[in-house]
Amino acid sequence: MKIGITGGIGSGKSFVCKRLEARGIRVYDCDSAAKRLIRTSAELQQQLKALVGSLEKADLAKFLLESEQNAKAIDAIVHPAVFRDFEESGLQWMESAILYESGAIRLVNKAIVVTAPEEVRIQRVMQRDGISREKVLEWMSRQLPQDEVRRRADFEIVNDGTTDIDKQIEIIYKEIINNKQKQMKETILAVAGKPGLYRLITRGKNNLIVETLDATHRRMPVFATDSITSLGDIAMFTDSDDVPLMDVLEKMKALETGKKCSLNEKKASGQELQDYFTKVLPEWDRDRVQNSHIKKLITWYNILIDNGITDFKDAEESNKEEASE
Repeated sequence: MKIGITGGIGSGKSFVCKRLEARGIRVYDCDSAAKRLIRTSAELQQQLKALVGSLEKADLAKFLLESEQNAKAIDAIVHPAVFRDFEESGLQWMESAILYESGAIRLVNKAIVVTAPEEVRIQRVMQRDGISREKVLEWMSRQLPQDEVRRRADFEIVNDGTTDIDKQIEIIYKEIINNKQKQMKETILAVAGKPGLYRLITRGKNNLIVETLDATHRRMPVFATDSITSLGDIAMFTDSDDVPLMDVLEKMKALETGKKCSLNEKKASGQELQDYFTKVLPEWDRDRVQNSHIKKLITWYNILIDNGITDFKDAEESNKEEASE
């Protein structure tokens, strides 16, 4: 799941991103990326020079401010390059002051807006940039109103200087992880008689449209007669209670330290498969779990890891464990 962070000038979204990074969450900065790409991308430089006639910073700024049409022309060159760079970065979190205006909202699943009272924002920018109140108000007038961004966003972080930022981040992060894990349980499907895994795209009147979790991303219809099962409905047999597949996948991730399976299931012998699975789930039922089941489990695990789907443990359950430590 990809998350966008936005907020008007002076809202303090960069500070919030630093707090996220302190939690180990890397955030893609669209503004910094745009400046980097203008400095380093030959293709981008060629397009901008053809449009403006120069790559000098002063000339670009002058051209940009001359008219709204000029600004849109530059945006049409820079924004797609930034979007591609974000998707190639592999990062899940993005910071963009113009998340909605630029169209970057299409790249994320959820949006967080950082807000602050108008007077707080004005004073912050005046002190930070050494400019007049009038100039700050002019800059603010060029952005979407804070109330409008708040209405569109999924979550809000109030950065007024007194409200606890880390506590707000923790609440939102838990909800995002819970939603992501729940969505994965319900929308990643196995189809009997078909290899691999599939992502649910949409529900039709008499069928489902699914997409293969592989490099082709091929879409196809599946029907009730195809025996469709979501990963959240699958469990592994043990000598006592059945263990949900999500828990087994989490144990595999822990064993493999988040990497793909160290055992090649296609070449492994039956004994090697069983020895490996014993490391994952010592209490597995030797009578009901077949080698073919273990092979399929490893194949599914690798597919999920390849697709960046790694949040197998329910965040609520994880929180309970942390509280008991």
